[in-house]
Amino acid sequence: MTDMNNPHQGGPQHGGPQQGGPQHGGFGEWPQQVHPQAPGYQPYPEQGQQAQPGPYGYPADQDATTLLPPVPATDDAAATTLLPPVPPLDDAAATTLLPPVVPGAMPPYQPQPPQPRPQGRHAAPAQAHTPGPAPVQAAAPVPQPAPGFDPPTMTLKRPEAPAGPPYPGVPSQQFPPQAPRPPQPAAGPRGRTGSPIIDPGLQPALITAAVAGLLAAGSALGQVPLALVVALLQVLTAAGWFRLNGMWPARQGIALAALAGFTADVAVLVAGSDGSAAAVVGTLGGFFLLVMVLQTFRPSDPKERFYALTVLGSATVVTALCTMLLLADWVSAGVGAVAVATVLAAAPLPGPKQLGPLLGLAAAVLLGLVEGAPLALGALAAVGALVGRRVAAYDFPSRFVHMTAGVALPLAVAAPLIWIATDLLA
Repeated sequence: MTDMNNPHQGGPQHGGPQQGGPQHGGFGEWPQQVHPQAPGYQPYPEQGQQAQPGPYGYPADQDATTLLPPVPATDDAAATTLLPPVPPLDDAAATTLLPPVVPGAMPPYQPQPPQPRPQGRHAAPAQAHTPGPAPVQAAAPVPQPAPGFDPPTMTLKRPEAPAGPPYPGVPSQQFPPQAPRPPQPAAGPRGRTGSPIIDPGLQPALITAAVAGLLAAGSALGQVPLALVVALLQVLTAAGWFRLNGMWPARQGIALAALAGFTADVAVLVAGSDGSAAAVVGTLGGFFLLVMVLQTFRPSDPKERFYALTVLGSATVVTALCTMLLLADWVSAGVGAVAVATVLAAAPLPGPKQLGPLLGLAAAVLLGLVEGAPLALGALAAVGALVGRRVAAYDFPSRFVHMTAGVALPLAVAAPLIWIATDLLA
């Protein structure tokens, strides 16, 4: 048995060196054998054949890739089979959405010749170091404003038409000459033109006559039925007044104004004939204080707060003054005069525009005299009806305004005048 660790043993038959040579035998001179499947195994090249260099200068490891599947070669056509085809685009199709180019709009580009630059740091001209007067620099040109804007108002103007044809390459005979536009009138509020006065028309006037008939019937039945019809009139007055003044939606303001009217009605019914007027005045004072408190502590702009205070205060007054019909004596004659004056003022009569209101005023006075009412009753009732109708026609009113304020304001404005004519002037 040969001991491979013994330097004196081992022969050719055991894989060791032969004895007798200085280079044979001894521990550590045996070649190291590496297993073929080891990671660091590199096969020795055959005699007369050089090893193929691999990556990073090392011999290529052929056995490390023997178990990998072959990679098929792919071309661009096979890799893009699932992509949609790209149609070729020409210049005409790519610029269809662009505006036409007007010739002469921009000056042609003129390339500037290159300026020679000095070579090196010491290539500056000698005269630059000589003392002398400083060169005068030309003032920078003041930028002109754009032709499409006016500097004081920044108002967009209409650009001037080009002198040439509208489209390059198209003869100008195919385009007819454009006529100059007439000057546009100045727009009124909300972009509307014309007179801001629009009469409610005949339909609201007929509805006013119907409400007047309900008031006359309620007055014939007693104070409570009359108060119910007056409450309906107060709701129409509050809603129409807020919309007439441009505040919508204003549910809280409408509810507060209507509540003031209802409170005045109840106060009049409770107070009786002795303190009826004082009850109306006290109700107005209390609700005015409430309106002042609500609008003072309202978190809004001061200008908007003042405007809301004005509208809410006036709505409270107009709505509560409808209660004065409960204090009047000649209610049927007064509301009849309002109905006649309103219908005749809105009727499409031939002749001048002022003919209808004049006929309505005369008919209202005649109706009051026929019923035996005071002389001033028909005249004051007709004046109140015409004033209320005129107020409902102001500042481009909508149809909602006509069907609320146009119906209620003739009666609401005439209510305190009827009370004045029957109690104070009788």
